[in-house]
Amino acid sequence: MIEFLNVDCIELMKLYPNNHFDLAIVDPPFGIGENWRKDPNSKFYSHRNDFNNKIPGREYFDELFRVSKNQIIWGANYYWNFLPPSNNLIFWDKLRDPKKTFNSAGELAWTSIKTYPFLKYTFLWNGYAKCEYPEKIHPHQKPVLLYRQTLIDFAKEGFKILDTHAGSGSIAIACMDLNYDLVMCEKDPEYYSLATERIAKHQKLINEKNKQGKISFS
Repeated sequence: MIEFLNVDCIELMKLYPNNHFDLAIVDPPFGIGENWRKDPNSKFYSHRNDFNNKIPGREYFDELFRVSKNQIIWGANYYWNFLPPSNNLIFWDKLRDPKKTFNSAGELAWTSIKTYPFLKYTFLWNGYAKCEYPEKIHPHQKPVLLYRQTLIDFAKEGFKILDTHAGSGSIAIACMDLNYDLVMCEKDPEYYSLATERIAKHQKLINEKNKQGKISFS
């Protein structure tokens, strides 16, 4: 079951009791502004200027830790004030050379699960060179393969997953493929609509392969 809601993430989390979700995998705004505007070749170069300007506050992290038993939080280096010290980190190596491009070499995630100290994933994500080639509908879109591997390493059968910033919906496709229940939300109506279309297309592919799945949008 994939439940996708067009609501504010804090409002969504307040609907659930303590420890309702087994694992939250989230990718909140980094608060660094529109870094893609530095690249005139990006399809998001002329994007609106009110996106990704600030990180979530204390209320967001309090609710996240309340409703989920464990967490994986991408962009950890932007939220150290809200996260306890840990060497249980994930580095996503995008196989980029930051000396040759304005983009960073990768991204960092913090996790509460004390299984792998400083785990590294390597998935190519460098301009037109990518580990997969979906239509890019969100400036901070992550590959489905990254979410699939994260679920394989950190989730268990029967887990209920939460994502508070769905963005392009990549995590939904990974959960559908691996049969995990997911609740996720996206506040931005434009991205919600685009992600809804993307997920529905993937559900159609699953149905064509005679697999079972359920999705609800509201």
